Amino acid sequence: MGCCVKKKKSQYLLNKTDKQPEEPEEEKDFISIKVKLTYEDFIPLKLLGRGSYGQVCLVRMKLNNKLYAMKVLDKSLLKAKNQELHTQSERDLMVKIHCPFIVNIKSAFQDEKYLYIISDFIQGGDLFYHLHQSHTFDFERAQFYIAELVLALDYLHKNNMIYRDLKPENILLDAKGHIKLTDFGLSKMLNYSKEKAFTICGTIQYIAPEMLMNKGYDKCIDWWSLGCLIYEMFVGKFAFQINRNTKLNFELYNKKLQFPRRMDEDAKDLITQLLIVDPKKRLGYGNNGSEKIKKHRFFEGINWDEIWNKQIIPPFEPELDDELDLKYFDSQFTDEPIESFTKNPRSRETSYEYKNFTYITESVKNELLIVQEENNKNDK
Repeated sequence: MGCCVKKKKSQYLLNKTDKQPEEPEEEKDFISIKVKLTYEDFIPLKLLGRGSYGQVCLVRMKLNNKLYAMKVLDKSLLKAKNQELHTQSERDLMVKIHCPFIVNIKSAFQDEKYLYIISDFIQGGDLFYHLHQSHTFDFERAQFYIAELVLALDYLHKNNMIYRDLKPENILLDAKGHIKLTDFGLSKMLNYSKEKAFTICGTIQYIAPEMLMNKGYDKCIDWWSLGCLIYEMFVGKFAFQINRNTKLNFELYNKKLQFPRRMDEDAKDLITQLLIVDPKKRLGYGNNGSEKIKKHRFFEGINWDEIWNKQIIPPFEPELDDELDLKYFDSQFTDEPIESFTKNPRSRETSYEYKNFTYITESVKNELLIVQEENNKNDK
């Protein structure tokens, strides 16, 4: 779930239906709760972004006074575009994920019109913003982000998940400068490690060529997307110049990549190996593919345990004045009056009920129960 869901003009989304759509698994670690959250438990503060099916806003929870990101999705729009399964899957995936480089879900609930997903508020903005500001990253900064991304994708893959939408907009920076992967709307849980997926989805500048073949693909598509992203970090433009009118075929992907003359040789080799058209020859292929990536000479000197435990000081730390500083978010959203997004009068009530959607983490649940107990004592 992202704090910014704005679609950039230069990118176009593809989305077709899986050949064999699966019903979401019933949440095994679902927490039976006495504390039930609703929209009225939050104070909306600022709009952070808007997408096709809803918006993301900064909110403060009344009971514990903490800031969160609230993703609000319009049920009627989801139903009109047949996105119910994808949305349910996003929620089901997020409650299973516990990784230092992935945004944590805190709660999920619904009413007649909307779905609400509450997650950490990640204040440092997205990588798209920072890359746009600096055009390219230096080696140290790029290597740091790439190392954390490798661990995030490795975590997902080891838990039989394909991310399918790696791009700068879906990578956030926290207040210290560490990355947080967000927005799992296109992600997919596999039933077993060698299962293939068939949906054509994602942002076309980053999708792997095997996705277009309609013969199925596996987790290796995420490593292709990583290769595209690394190229963008070092070169400042897309690896493959694709626009709305581009005919997607293998001739496009087989063109030799152009690198700046002074670009680091190890970075060039890593990108080249990640962008091999044949997934079986691509760096990262197979169940232990991430280990091969970690051993590439681009990561020489990296201590992966220290990266995982966040013991490395990030090369860039966002400059934030306070907890409400939104300088790294698009002002076209943050400047909007709060009344313009709290509720959408055009939304229609829908009878579609998302089963097992309600969720709250144990930590938030305990916080709220403590507050409720204190309030009850004060009332007496």
